[in-house]
Amino acid sequence: MAVKCCQQYALKEFAENVVLLDTGHVKLMTPFYPLADLRRIRGLENARYEDPYAGGIGNSIRYLAMSPRDNTLKVEGLENLFCAGEKAGLLVGHTEAICTGVLAGYNAVRHALGRPLVELPRSTAIGDAIAFVREQMQTEEGLMQKYTFSGSVYLERMKELGLYTTDASVIRQRVQAAGFENFFAHHVV
Repeated sequence: MAVKCCQQYALKEFAENVVLLDTGHVKLMTPFYPLADLRRIRGLENARYEDPYAGGIGNSIRYLAMSPRDNTLKVEGLENLFCAGEKAGLLVGHTEAICTGVLAGYNAVRHALGRPLVELPRSTAIGDAIAFVREQMQTEEGLMQKYTFSGSVYLERMKELGLYTTDASVIRQRVQAAGFENFFAHHVV
């Protein structure tokens, strides 16, 4: 399981059990599993591998081009390029891609309009994740980790800093205190 990109799934339980995620196409949560063995499981006798994501040559091609960037997600050394998701560092997951994508897109428009770029405050989980991952990408050890809100290194950091909560009112108060309530919904770029 050491080859799993998502460290939260690189657990003994995933290696020793067949775990399926239904995300449209069912995803088998292990990097290698012989089809003949899968078909021996009751209910999966007719299973087949289908690869709609990469034209049959792989299900995930990742970490090929991380970009050095600042905390506004502007790529360093280029005037008008912004990045998000795994291009912005070892940020693993859909939520991370969405959060950084919103900020990168927002700042790209602000840049085109000649307006100052926005950096999310570290008092928010998203702002801290963007800044923390950038710092970690500067270290050899940091380049060996994956960062996600759902597990591994960054989830532990959120807990340590008191940023992890599922209480929407606590999150709302934190965002309000940072001056970012409804920021993307109400701010005209």
